[in-house]
Amino acid sequence: MFNRSKAGTVSRKPDPKRRSAGPLPSLLAESLTVEGNLSSTGDLQIDGTVKGDISCRSLTLGEDGTVIGAIKADTVHVRGRIDGRINAATVELAATAVVTGDILHDTIGVESGARIDGHLKPRPAAEAKAPAADGAKPSLVVTNA
Repeated sequence: MFNRSKAGTVSRKPDPKRRSAGPLPSLLAESLTVEGNLSSTGDLQIDGTVKGDISCRSLTLGEDGTVIGAIKADTVHVRGRIDGRINAATVELAATAVVTGDILHDTIGVESGARIDGHLKPRPAAEAKAPAADGAKPSLVVTNA
C-alpha cells in the first residue's frame, strides 16, 4: 500500500479497488479547523471542524467532525456533530450523529442512537429541483481535481 523512496519519503500507491467512478472527495483532516464558508461542486469529507456554511454535491462528516453552520448538498452522511440546518435530498444519520437544527430532506435514514434537536421536514418541491451549489459567494472554494 505504501512505498518508501530512497530519499526516505513515503508515498501512497493508488489502490485500484478503492477508486470510484469519479474523483476522490476533498478531505479536511481531524487536525484542521476552517473558519469560513465552503463551496464545492464535488464531494467533501470532513473529519475536522468547519465554522461556516457548506455547499457541495455530497458531504460525509466523520465521527470526530464538527460543522457549525448550514449545509446544502445532494447527499449528507453524518457520523459527527452539526449545529445548523441541513438541506439535502438524502440525509443519513449514523448512531454517533448529533444534529442541532432542522433537517430538510427528500429521504432520511436515522440509525438508533442518533440525536436530533430540531425538526425533520420534507423539502419544498422548488428546493428539491435546485442544485446544491446555490451561487452564494463562499469565502473558501474547494475544487476537486
